[in-house]
Amino acid sequence: MMPSRRAFTLIELIIATMVTTMVAATVVAIVGAVTSALAIQDLRSEAIVRSAGLQSHIGLLSLKTRMTLALSPQRVLLWLPSETLEESGSGSDSAFDRIDLVQDELHWLEFFQETDQSWTLIEWTVKAEAVPTDQSEVYFTSDGEFWDNLFVQLRDTEQLRRSPIASGLAAPEVSGVIADAPRFVWQTEQCCDNRSVGAEFAFVAIDGEEVLRADMRLESALAFFDRHPICTES
Repeated sequence: MMPSRRAFTLIELIIATMVTTMVAATVVAIVGAVTSALAIQDLRSEAIVRSAGLQSHIGLLSLKTRMTLALSPQRVLLWLPSETLEESGSGSDSAFDRIDLVQDELHWLEFFQETDQSWTLIEWTVKAEAVPTDQSEVYFTSDGEFWDNLFVQLRDTEQLRRSPIASGLAAPEVSGVIADAPRFVWQTEQCCDNRSVGAEFAFVAIDGEEVLRADMRLESALAFFDRHPICTES
């Protein structure tokens, strides 16, 4: 005759249930931590790749930039001369002063907020075919307001080409505080003395209820900065 098997007591069942619950909770926590770590790693990897491309683009523009003509937190203007310094006279009052709109000499970089509240970095350049022949030249000035007004005029008359450089950006965290928007950074706001241009922004992803951030700062020196004589006179 087979001996009878003893059933679990209530206390044993309670203990077994508690142990099972604790093990399950631990497994869920580990899986959640691993998933979150992978999400953070994915975000950082994507941020590194995208930032490298952005750094390359800004670096190439900086390499060709003579001066920054206008500087503001959300928009900067780079002057890329179409002629060499020797051809422009390197300081003479002739070709050096003249900026040819149809020769792609002006490049505006702008942080633009989209309807979904994300930000896009846009590069604006002049459409050569849209500029009347008698309006194809402007002359250097250190007055940033002049260049801001020119930007609005060209944009509103559809004489600028809009090229998105990076999308899905967010405001960066600076000193523990989230800024109002992505922003450009520079050595000094005086265009006559500024020798660098850069940007601060963030990549953001949502992982469940958690917001993942990757804050970035890029900066490039103006390799062939050429101070205009007007700056020296002033």
